[in-house]
Amino acid sequence: MRISELADSVGLSRATLLYYEKLGLLKGKRKANGYRVYSDVDRQRLRLRLMQQLQAGGLSLQECQTCLDGKLDRDMLGQRLAVLDTEIVEKTRSRDLLEALLGQSSLKDWHEEVERVAPDLHRGWLMSQGFSSAEAGLVALVSKDMNAHDAYAHRLAAG
Repeated sequence: MRISELADSVGLSRATLLYYEKLGLLKGKRKANGYRVYSDVDRQRLRLRLMQQLQAGGLSLQECQTCLDGKLDRDMLGQRLAVLDTEIVEKTRSRDLLEALLGQSSLKDWHEEVERVAPDLHRGWLMSQGFSSAEAGLVALVSKDMNAHDAYAHRLAAG
């Protein structure tokens, strides 16, 4: 198939395919008329999106090619995996916060963390969201760890 047909069938741009070919990641054959033609194996490799998945995992195009050629560098892959795991944890925390800010889950954990780490910022943010000073104070109070809160412990003891 020609490059435009390959690009359409795998959802990549012609420019991307030409770049892959320039780097030796894709090997089109030239016909007598100058057109590049690609095999079904080329299409299958691209359809699996292995290159994109490996790149999304932090590998350079050269490292992707090495993997696709079956020459795995286990140390490098282990390092990339560790970085990816850290990014996933960070992205998950960000996603959870956005979900909570949209009202799709509780902000309780976020309020507790912000109150613990930056209580003045927490109160200021609450007031910027329309809470009065008294309301912000109440949210800040209930955002504290009640087991560590002296007044709460005294009330429990007084029973």
